[in-house]
Amino acid sequence: MAIYFYVYPSAFQNPGGGEVQLLKTKEFLERRGQSIAFYDQWKDKLKRGDLLHVFGSVKYCHGLMRTAKEIGVKVVLSTISWSDWPSALYTYPDLKQRTLNILRHTAKVCFPWTPSLRKDMMQLADLLMPNSQAEADQLTQFFQIKRERIRVIPNGVDAQYEKGNPELFSQRYGLKDFFLCVGRIEPRKNQLALIRAHRGMERPLVLIGEAVSRYQDYETMCRREAGSNLHFLGYLANDSELLHSAYAACDTFVLPSWFETPGLAALEAGLAGAKIVITQGGSTREYFGEDVQYADPHKISSIRAAMTSSGNASRSNRLKERIRQNYLWEKVAEKVAEGYAELL
Repeated sequence: MAIYFYVYPSAFQNPGGGEVQLLKTKEFLERRGQSIAFYDQWKDKLKRGDLLHVFGSVKYCHGLMRTAKEIGVKVVLSTISWSDWPSALYTYPDLKQRTLNILRHTAKVCFPWTPSLRKDMMQLADLLMPNSQAEADQLTQFFQIKRERIRVIPNGVDAQYEKGNPELFSQRYGLKDFFLCVGRIEPRKNQLALIRAHRGMERPLVLIGEAVSRYQDYETMCRREAGSNLHFLGYLANDSELLHSAYAACDTFVLPSWFETPGLAALEAGLAGAKIVITQGGSTREYFGEDVQYADPHKISSIRAAMTSSGNASRSNRLKERIRQNYLWEKVAEKVAEGYAELL
């Protein structure tokens, strides 16, 4: 099989979990001997491939998907999608975008047959690969996708995260046994509530990540409310030894987002041995079960209580073993390859 991977043009300007999913899927499929190429609109012809795999239900991918269908190339869509009221209300800070989001979600709930580019993308795809059963349920409910066109593919984590050396980070920054949050600084990740929940705590809080281009004002608000016991370290690449070390050096990883599907950084931290506090929004319970502390992102008191409880708890290897058995990229790539084979 000759397979093209494609993502919306601006994706890697502010890389996050979706971009890691794309790159790691490619890497581990290639380890299995699969031929994968990033589709280059300037030189590639779709007809030379057997399959187009698109990552993310973003409207800018619609045209290429339609072209693929018209010339008989099979299309796979990793939906990376979540639709509920918290995502509609809290993904964007400005009133105009938030209002549009609420109207879109209302239409999906009340009138699921309403046409949209996003729905048309999902209808065009021969196979959809959501990251959880909860996400698959939403595809059938809101976009009227038939179950036989859906194959749940979990998100994954690289086994290298288990080998992080905590001393590297501790020697560089003079910190250990701290609270850690890794992710783009944006309203959906809810770092401002985390900062307020952390206020007055003795254990330091470390934030790794940079603001999405349109959310510098949100980062400014976060920095304005940060206490002396909070450290902004900026962006670290996913394959950075320093990031691996940060996961290993922290006591508790905290991700109080409005929703996660399921929070790739939390999987990475869990494999490194960190205790986890994570949002109850999204598909997190499918992945983490009872091996983490859950926080209500609406309530600063809930985030603080979960952080306190986790900080006082002893470490356990149950989450690490759960991730080893179910969510390593080798296992994820095997499921993707099976989906390709069934389709072709």
